[in-house]
Amino acid sequence: METNLPVFKWENFEFIIDVQNNNVWEKSDPKNIYLLWQMDDLGKDGYTFEHYDESTGRSVKVNLPPLITLDPSGMALKYNKSLEEIKGSSDFEVMVDQGLLKNRISSGQLPTITIGNSIFYADARIDLLRPKDDFSTMGIRFDDLDDYYVVETNTYAFPYNPRTHEIAKLDYENITEYPKDLLFVEIQDVKVLDPVGWNRRNGWPETDDLKWVGLTLEFDAKIIPWKQTGIDDLITENRLKKPIQKAVKAQENSFKNKRGRKV
Repeated sequence: METNLPVFKWENFEFIIDVQNNNVWEKSDPKNIYLLWQMDDLGKDGYTFEHYDESTGRSVKVNLPPLITLDPSGMALKYNKSLEEIKGSSDFEVMVDQGLLKNRISSGQLPTITIGNSIFYADARIDLLRPKDDFSTMGIRFDDLDDYYVVETNTYAFPYNPRTHEIAKLDYENITEYPKDLLFVEIQDVKVLDPVGWNRRNGWPETDDLKWVGLTLEFDAKIIPWKQTGIDDLITENRLKKPIQKAVKAQENSFKNKRGRKV
């Protein structure tokens, strides 16, 4: 771990402040890592968390000042601002683009994501990825994307039909070639796409967790080549099965014909 990071002292403990990774860790025992998003956020007063002291067997409540106080240079570097620009600001004001926040909350601007050649509105409050220029379909429900959630990347990866602007349905038991006219796409989790709408839907403050989730109003889906989706093994398996299925069916038909003959 880096050792040139700022140190914060609390009672007999020293904690390394890692602005880049949004965490702090105990200097004497780097395995003791505390993630900022798991702490109690006190707003302009900073954060608080429980630190377990193994030497005494007791828990200590640590009051951590704001990051802007602990490491102003690190904050300026991370968020591409000058020290003068962030002077007098809160962590929230530096970490969340205030112009985008105003557009999202005051102006009601919905985030958009481009999938293929189509633009969708990401509206977590009503659980929809809604096509901007196609009123023939409601679009894609985030709840329906749960089956395609990838934990490791916090994304949804799914087959997409660019003609209907919906999740594509594949016949996995019989597929023997790459799907034509369909795409395989990867998009961000609903809470990343529309954190404000997600908070509204769940009854939380509109700005809850924005410091850690981030706020963006324009996204692009990642198009994954079919050969990278793991579908090749399934296609190979189905191609090997096909002749066997034909042979079995032919045998069944032959048996039926024999039974149907009159003596």
